[in-house]
Amino acid sequence: MKSILLYVANRIWLIMLIYLVSLVLGATLFGIVENKSFFDGLWWASVTALTIGYGDLTPTTIAGRALGVALGHFWIFLVIPMIIANILIHLIEDHDAFTHEEQVEIIERLKRIEARQQQDQIKK
Repeated sequence: MKSILLYVANRIWLIMLIYLVSLVLGATLFGIVENKSFFDGLWWASVTALTIGYGDLTPTTIAGRALGVALGHFWIFLVIPMIIANILIHLIEDHDAFTHEEQVEIIERLKRIEARQQQDQIKK
């Protein structure tokens, strides 16, 4: 599960796709359950996802309220943290990380050390 979340968090396009699909799905389901238009549903889903909650369009059915609870939790606990994680991944720079060139140099040095050790063992 952790690897999946890391995979998604590293790809902003995938996070946005999940967000847009969830908005369209929420808008469609809200429209069906609450007998509203798709565009009313899209307004409700957008306002709910952004945690604005104007209150001008609210679910009145049990199914609509359950949908609001489910999607609200999905957006707050999954989508928004992944967006924040993606931003942080790109803002935080590890100054202690080795560059590619440094890694190649370290590998070459380790190979030389191993070769010397093998030669010393053969001599013994």
